[in-house]
Amino acid sequence: MRTNPVIGFRMAFLFDILRRAALDLMRPRVVAIMFLPMLLALLVWGGLFWGFGTAWVAGLEGVFNDSPLPGWLGPTIAGWVIGMGVYSVLILMLLPAIYLTALFITSLVFMPILLSVVAHRHYPALGRQYGGSNLGSLGNGLYALTIYIVVWLVTLPFWLLGPFGAGIALLLNAWLNQRLFLYDALAEHASKTELATLRAEGGWPLYGLAAFLGLLHLVPVINLFAPIYMGLAFTHYALGQLERLRQEASA
Repeated sequence: MRTNPVIGFRMAFLFDILRRAALDLMRPRVVAIMFLPMLLALLVWGGLFWGFGTAWVAGLEGVFNDSPLPGWLGPTIAGWVIGMGVYSVLILMLLPAIYLTALFITSLVFMPILLSVVAHRHYPALGRQYGGSNLGSLGNGLYALTIYIVVWLVTLPFWLLGPFGAGIALLLNAWLNQRLFLYDALAEHASKTELATLRAEGGWPLYGLAAFLGLLHLVPVINLFAPIYMGLAFTHYALGQLERLRQEASA
């Protein structure tokens, strides 16, 4: 079977993005901040759990105790099941919260550093037209997180349905990743028109890249620096697409 040359070209483009992002991960300026988003997110949620953890546990225990579960299982077994259930639910809620916080911190605080590294080394001739802003980045990030959290809460019961739930999680994370990082990667270099065009263009290469990068938070150790790697990869993608758009416009 012959491979579609367009698909083959786009796959090669995505693999090259991942390769260059991995190489840039070893730049001194990037190494210095590699673990900071996740560390800051852990500090935020660790502090919140220290301050409110007892109330969270008590609230979840109340929900379980008010359910039919104690009557079905009896007090002894129900106590054990509820204890396990409470901490399982806490883990299921805290892990995504920590990762979302790390992504948000990367988007707002560290993307300018990553953009500087990538643009200076790989796209020095790409002109800056400042179609985005810091306020726009904040608004985009809050919008993306709000939509993600609402959809996550609505679809949470389906996440327990094996492959179907995993598919929902993958699609939702892919949407969040591209929505969060594409704006930040383009804000400085693209004009408002170019920014709107590239965000609307999307397509499977963008969502495929976003889905793959979203899976990295499931890999131990790698998930500690996955937000920074994601920022690098989206910056390579965005500036590469912007360069292509300008070349096509001038052809």
